[in-house]
Amino acid sequence: MAEARPLAYVISPQPWAGFQVSKHHYAQALAGRGWRVVFVDPPTNLGRAGRVTLDQTEVENIENLKYQTFFPYKLKFRARWLFDLLMKIQTKLIRRRVGKPDLVWDFDNAYQFSDLRPFGADKTIFHLVDDVGQHRLGDKHADYFLTLHPDFCRNAGGTVRQDHIIGHGLGKIYVDAALNGSVAHTKPGRPHVGLVANLGAIWIDWECIAEMVRRHPEVRFTFWGPLPVEQRRSESLKVVLAAANVAFPGLTLPETVIAESGDVDVWLLPFLSEKFDGGRPLNSHKVLEYLATGKVVLMSWLEAYEGNPLVNSAANPESRDLPDRLDRLLIDLSKVNATIQQNSRRTYALERSYERHLDHVLSLTGLSGAPTTTSGKAYAA
Repeated sequence: MAEARPLAYVISPQPWAGFQVSKHHYAQALAGRGWRVVFVDPPTNLGRAGRVTLDQTEVENIENLKYQTFFPYKLKFRARWLFDLLMKIQTKLIRRRVGKPDLVWDFDNAYQFSDLRPFGADKTIFHLVDDVGQHRLGDKHADYFLTLHPDFCRNAGGTVRQDHIIGHGLGKIYVDAALNGSVAHTKPGRPHVGLVANLGAIWIDWECIAEMVRRHPEVRFTFWGPLPVEQRRSESLKVVLAAANVAFPGLTLPETVIAESGDVDVWLLPFLSEKFDGGRPLNSHKVLEYLATGKVVLMSWLEAYEGNPLVNSAANPESRDLPDRLDRLLIDLSKVNATIQQNSRRTYALERSYERHLDHVLSLTGLSGAPTTTSGKAYAA
C-alpha cells in the first residue's frame, strides 16, 4: 500500500492557466518535494452553480481545482456577511471533493475565503504577496500570517512579525540559468542594454529611456515584452520605437529571453515612482531575475534595495538621473561586470530562490518533517 502524500491547498487570486507568478512557483516547489498540491483558482463560471472540477496539470503532483459558487457570487459585493457565511459551506464542498488538507496556503488578497478554519487543515497560512484592496478584513484566522511587505500585513489588520516577512523569490528557470551559466564578460563591439517588462505598463519611464537611446546610438537596446496598443503609446515611446538601435522582440517566454540575453551588459528598470501608491515603489521580482544573470542592474529607486551595493539605483524616488548613470557605466563595463561582482549578484539572487523561501516556511510552520520525495512517484494520488 502506497504511503499517503501530504496534501496542500494553494489558494490563488490568479488562475493556474496563464502567466506564472509567485503562487505558481510556491506550488511547484511544494510539488517537487512530493506533496500533493491542489491549486485552487478564484471562483469562475463553470455553467452550473456549485460545480467543482479537479484536473491534473502539466506539472507532476499538481492538480487544478475550479469551482463555481453554489450561490450568486454578487453577494460578495451586496451582502458580505452572507457571502462569508455561504463560503464556509463552499469550503466544505471543496474539501469533500479533494480531501482533508494537511496545509492550506492562501495567497488570496481578495478574500474569497475570509475564514480558513472550515478547511480543517492541520496548518493554515495567509500569505500576502500583494497588497489588499480593502483594508482591515483580518487575518482569516490563519495560524501564520506571512507578508511580502509589512504594510500589506498592517493594511489587512494583522500583526507584523519579522520572521513572517518573505521577499520576492527567484524562479526555477532563473536558478538553473544562474547555476549553469558561466560568467560572461563584455565583448568588443556594441554594448547591449536590456529590459524585460510589460511595456504597456503605465509606470515605465519612456522619457528616461528615450534619452538613453538618444545619447547612445552606439549601444544596442533590446526591450522584451508586449507593447501597448498604438493609441496608448506616449510620444517618448514612439521616439524609442523609431530608433535604429532598438529591438522589440515582443512577448517572449522566459526561457527564450534567457537564451537571447546572454550578451546583455546592463539591465534596466526605469519607472515613474508617482505611478505607485504613495509614490514609494516597494519591490520588484524582476530585480532578482536580473541579478541572477550576474550583470549590472540600473534601476529607479525601490525601497527593498535602498542602499544595496549590488544594484546601481537612483538615490531617491524623485531622482531622474538614470541616463547620467548609464553614461558612467558605459565608460568601463568590464569594471562593473567584473567576475567578483557577477558572482556576488548571482549569489544574492540564489539565496532568495523559492526553494529557499519554502525551506523557511516549512520550518516556521513545523512541516519540515512532512514525508516528502523528490519526485512524488512513490506515493498514491
